[in-house]
Amino acid sequence: MDYADTYANLVELVDRIEGVEDLDAFIRKVLSAYDLTHAVYYLPGFGNGAVKPLTLTTYPKEWVDRYFEADFLSIDPCIPAGYANLLPVDWASYNKRPPRVKQLFGESIEFGIGRQGLTIPIRGTKGEFALFNITSDVNDSDWKLNKPNLVRDFQILAHTIHAKACVIGGAEPPDYAKRITPRERECLTWCAVGKTSEDIATILGISEGVVRIHLQSAQHKLNCLNRTHTVAKAMVYKLIFPDLR
Repeated sequence: MDYADTYANLVELVDRIEGVEDLDAFIRKVLSAYDLTHAVYYLPGFGNGAVKPLTLTTYPKEWVDRYFEADFLSIDPCIPAGYANLLPVDWASYNKRPPRVKQLFGESIEFGIGRQGLTIPIRGTKGEFALFNITSDVNDSDWKLNKPNLVRDFQILAHTIHAKACVIGGAEPPDYAKRITPRERECLTWCAVGKTSEDIATILGISEGVVRIHLQSAQHKLNCLNRTHTVAKAMVYKLIFPDLR
């Protein structure tokens, strides 16, 4: 299944997140949209206390209590895997032969956490580290089919959730206005009113290839996955005013 429409619908909601409750609700919407079972976001905090620690999870309280009661934290492979990798790690790759690790995953299934999972490491712009885990209860063949799209989308979604968590926790929000050039703003503004790259090239008197370069540059600067997300984010942060065109 290709989740392109699912992703596009979700990113329009991201910039409306203002507090921890909004962020928690967004994570739950993401799970529902991708037909996933559970998620947990863990931010240890950083900046000598400037940004507070934050944990958001959809795990049932009974499992959280059991997890800490049994001290599974000390042997949970998700944590060292997150620290050691830059890309998402499939839980199937973990060594589950040690008795305590085998117990951890066996009990997690009994508590309804899910048979499949991804650990998504997050490296922030200020050197901080966070983790985002997602789980699913689909069979191995369906998981293999869906995983490439999940890896693609959740690398962006996890870092977006993290960016919001940092701002909520006390970090300064990114100053996107200083990153976008006047020409990038023009291209995005015309995009927002439905113009194609060819249309924009004609309007601005530049080549279509140059238009694409400006839009791709803006997309990269705003940490977006596609043109639709870039335009939406530019409008939310008041970088463009398409109603003036």
